[in-house]
Amino acid sequence: MELAQHGASATTAYFSLIQTDMIRNGVDEDPTIGNLLSRTTPRPLRKRLEPDQAAHAIVHAIEHRSPRMFRPARWTPLSVLRGVINPAIDARLARDLKVRALLGKLEGR
Repeated sequence: MELAQHGASATTAYFSLIQTDMIRNGVDEDPTIGNLLSRTTPRPLRKRLEPDQAAHAIVHAIEHRSPRMFRPARWTPLSVLRGVINPAIDARLARDLKVRALLGKLEGR
């Protein structure tokens, strides 16, 4: 919004997991993270994208001047509910001792 007066815009990309070395090394090789992801994210939302799929989605969104894009597409309906769902999920995760311990581990505490 702050640059709209200059004709500038931006695209926000919302992805599930992109199959990169970071995901393979972090999520797949650390059973704690993998188990946490399995416990806290519904199976349909754990679909992984290949990097080229993510890149093509970004290019398409920019070419069409889309303000936002979601991949996988099944995330789109959930975006409407983000303002309601996210605070509830955040509150639940903040109370989860396993999540808190994992975040501490990831932060090097």
